[in-house]
Amino acid sequence: MTSFRLRYHLLLYVSVLTFLLTATIISLYTARFKEHAITGLTEYGKAITVNTSFSLADHLFAEHYAPLQEFVHEFSSRINVEAIEISDEQWNILAATDIEKLGTLMPRDVTTDCVPGRQEDICVRLIADQQQLVVTAPIVIEDLQLGWVRVYLTTAEVMAHVAVIQRQGALTGFSCWFLALTLGFFVMHRLSQPLRKFMQATESISRGDFNVDLPVSRWVWELEKFAEALGVMTSAIASREQDLRRSEKKFRQLFERAMDGIFVADGHGNLLDVNPAMIDILGYEAKKDVLALNFFRDLFFDDENLQLFQGQLAKNGFVQDLEPELKKKDDSKITASLTCHTVRDEQGTITRYEGLVSDITVRKNAEQEIAKMRNFLNNIIESMPSMLVTVDKNSIVTQWNTAAAQQTGIPSTLAIGKKIWDITPFFDKYAKHFDEITRDRQPVKLHREQMLHDEERLYDMTFFPLVANGTSGIAIRLDDITELEKKEQQLRQAQKMESVGTLAGGLAHDFNNVLCGILGNISLMQYKIEQKQPIPEAQLHEYLSRMASSGTRAADLVRQLLTLSRQQEIDLVPVDLNLSIKHVCKIGENTFDKSIEIVNKPAPEPANVLADPTQVEQVILNLCINAVHAMTLMRENDPWGGTLTIGLEKIIIDDLFRKSHAEASADAYWRLTVSDTGVGMESKTVAKIFDPFFTTKEPGKGTGLGLAMAYNIIKQQNGFVNVYTEPGLGSTFNIYLPCLDQGITAAKEAAEVLIVAGQGVILVVDDDEVIRETTRDMLESIGYTVITAPDGRQGVELYRQHQDRIAAVILDMVMPVMSGKEAYMEMKQINEQVKVLLVSGFRQDARVEAVMQLGGNNFLQKPYSLETLAKSLQEVLDKPQA
Repeated sequence: MTSFRLRYHLLLYVSVLTFLLTATIISLYTARFKEHAITGLTEYGKAITVNTSFSLADHLFAEHYAPLQEFVHEFSSRINVEAIEISDEQWNILAATDIEKLGTLMPRDVTTDCVPGRQEDICVRLIADQQQLVVTAPIVIEDLQLGWVRVYLTTAEVMAHVAVIQRQGALTGFSCWFLALTLGFFVMHRLSQPLRKFMQATESISRGDFNVDLPVSRWVWELEKFAEALGVMTSAIASREQDLRRSEKKFRQLFERAMDGIFVADGHGNLLDVNPAMIDILGYEAKKDVLALNFFRDLFFDDENLQLFQGQLAKNGFVQDLEPELKKKDDSKITASLTCHTVRDEQGTITRYEGLVSDITVRKNAEQEIAKMRNFLNNIIESMPSMLVTVDKNSIVTQWNTAAAQQTGIPSTLAIGKKIWDITPFFDKYAKHFDEITRDRQPVKLHREQMLHDEERLYDMTFFPLVANGTSGIAIRLDDITELEKKEQQLRQAQKMESVGTLAGGLAHDFNNVLCGILGNISLMQYKIEQKQPIPEAQLHEYLSRMASSGTRAADLVRQLLTLSRQQEIDLVPVDLNLSIKHVCKIGENTFDKSIEIVNKPAPEPANVLADPTQVEQVILNLCINAVHAMTLMRENDPWGGTLTIGLEKIIIDDLFRKSHAEASADAYWRLTVSDTGVGMESKTVAKIFDPFFTTKEPGKGTGLGLAMAYNIIKQQNGFVNVYTEPGLGSTFNIYLPCLDQGITAAKEAAEVLIVAGQGVILVVDDDEVIRETTRDMLESIGYTVITAPDGRQGVELYRQHQDRIAAVILDMVMPVMSGKEAYMEMKQINEQVKVLLVSGFRQDARVEAVMQLGGNNFLQKPYSLETLAKSLQEVLDKPQA
C-alpha cells in the first residue's frame, strides 16, 4: 500500500511537472519569438522612418512639397509597409498613402511620449487590435523642427508565424508529457522495492539497531549515495554514542578521582552530589553523610565567611578563589580555596550551585612561614652593617637598606623606585660594571673604593648578578674596610719588620764590610799623614773613590731597608717591575747567604704595572726570603746553597689560559716568576701556604705572614698568584699583574747628577754637628755663603734676624728642642715666601708630606752627596714665589 501510494504520487507529480514544464517552454519560446519578430519589425520601421526624415528635410526646409507625394507612393510599396504620412511641424499632413488624409491633422495619440526637436527621438507604438506597428520620427535640421514622418507597418505575417509555432509546440509538449509519464511509471516501479528496504532499515536504526544491513541499488546513483550516506551516518551515530558513553565514564572517573573537592547543590544549598575528595576534605567516611548536609548552613565555620561568599555570589554570579574557613566533621576548621558558580533557569532563579573546594591549610601555613622568613631576612638586611642596594635590569632601585641610608644620607623612601644614577652620583663611575655584569652574569669585586662625601673611609664593593623568575638585576654590597685596612697595614708593617729582622744578620755583615772599607782607607791616610809620608794625588784620589763607593753602598742598603720598612698608605702608581726586581736583587746580594746564586732575567722592555712600589718590592722580597730558606735553613742534612731565579715575561691571555686560570680578567699580564732549587713542598702544604700564620719553620723563626700578605697585596692590585712545586725539586711562584697601557710610563732610575754652582746665603739647621759642618763645607765649595744652627729654635731666631739675606733654608726634620715642622711653621709666619729644602735620614714619610702640603719646596734624604745637594737646592731656589 505504501509502495502504491508512493508510485501514484510520484506519477502525478511527474505528469503535472512535465505538463507545466512543456507549457512553460512553449509559452516562453512563443513569446520570445514574437518579441524577436516585433523587435526586428521595429528596427525595420525605424530605419525607413529615419531615412525618410533625412530625405525629406531639405524639401520641407525649402517648402518644396510637390515631390513628397511621389516619395510616399515609392516607399509604400515596400514589404510590410501599409502607409506613410508626412506632416509639417503643426501636424498638417502634406503627403500620405491615403490621399483623403491630405490637409487633415496627423493623429497625435500615438506620439504622446515623443519629444520634438531631436531627430534621433523616434516613437514606436504597437496597436495590437489593428495588428499595426506605428513608427513616428521628427524631421529636423540643426535642431530646427520642420515636420513629422510616420510609417504604418503590418504585423499580420509575424502573428501568423507565432500561431504556427504554438501549434507545433503543443504537439511536441504532449509527446514529451506522454513519454515522461511512461518513463516515470517504469522508474517508480524499479524504485519501490529498494525504497521499501530503506524504510525497513531506517525503522531498525530508529530503534537503536546500528548494525542493520542497508539495501544496495547500484543502478540508481542517488540511492547508492543515499545508502553510503546512511551507512556513514549510522556509523557516526554509533561512534558518537560510544564516545558519549566513554566520555561520561571518563568524566565520572575524573569527578571521582579529582584531587580537589567537587560539589553540586540545589538552589537551597542542599548537596546533591560530591566526589570522594570532597568527602575526605570534610572529614567524613560515607557519601550519604555529606549529602545530608546543607552547604550554606553546615559547612561555613562562621557567619562572616558565609556572608562574604553570598555577597560575592549576589554581586558577580560566581565566586573565584575565595579563602574561607570551613568546618569539618569533628568541628575543626580548615582554610579552603573555594570557587563556585550558579545555574539559573529561564526566569533567572538559581536552580543549582556547582563548585570546587581545595584544602590549602598547609599552603597558608607555609605562606605564613615564608612571610616570617621574609621578614626575618629583611630584618637581617636592614640590620647588617654593610650597605646593600639592589636594582632591576632598568637600574631602578628595589632594595636600599638602613646602612645605605645612613652612609649616603638618602632614606629608602626616596631611593626605591628611582634610577640609581638619579639618586647619587657615587654610582656613576660604575656604570660599565653594570653592563658587564648584565652581559656576563659574573660577579665583580672592587677593593678600597671611596665614597664621594667621605674620602677617609674605604669600602670593598661587590656586584652580584640577580636572576630569579625570569627577572634580572644587580645586587651591590659595600663593606666598610677602613678599620680592617688599618689592621692589615699594621700587620703588613709587622711582616716588613720581620723581613728586616730576617735580613739583619746579613745586613750587619755587609755593613761591617762597608765600614771596613771606609775606616781602612781613612786610617791609612791618617797614618801616612802622621808619618809625614807623601801621598801622591792619584793615590789620594784612589783612597777617596774607595770611601765614596763604600759610602754609596751603605746608603743604598739603608735606603732600601727604609723603603721596605716604612709605613705609608697604599699608592697605586705606574711601576716598572724590572726596577723593583733590581732593587730586591741588590738587597739580596748584600744580605742573603753567599751560597745562593741570584739570577735576574728582566724583560726586554719596561714591565709597567699599576701597583704600590713598596708593596711590590715587599712581595718579591718575601718570596725570595722563603726561597733562600728553602735552600738553606730547611736543609737539615744537605749542603746549603742553590739558585734563586727571578724572571719577567709578558703573557697574552687566550681562552685556554682563562679555562685554567679563572682569575684572569685582563687581556695581557706580566708574569713575575720566583724559582728556587730548594726542598720543595707537598700538596697538602701548598694548600695552606697562603693562610695567615701558617709556617713550616721552627717556632721563633717565622710568623707565617709573609706569603699571606703577598697573596693579599697581589689580589688588591688586581693580580693573582699560583705555585708549582714538588718535594726535592724546588718551588716556582708565579705572580700575574695586569699590563699597563703603553702610553703610561713608570718612574726610572735617577740619572747621573752634575754639580751646579750657586750663590747667596743658605741657613743650615741640623742637630748633628758633623752633618752640619759637612753641609756647610759642601755648599761653600760651590759658591754659597752658609749660616748654621744646631736646633730648630736657634734656626728660627737666625732666620728672623737675617731673613732679608737668606735665600733658602736647609731644615732637618728630626731635631730636639723644636722639630723641623714646628720650625718651618714659625719661619712661614715670619716670611710667607720662605724657601725650604727638607732633609731627613728617613724616607719621605707622612711628616715630610705634611710639611710639603703646607708649602715646603723640596725634600732630600740623607745621606746625600754634593751632587744631589746642589741639584735639590738649585730646584728650591729656581721655584717662583707663590
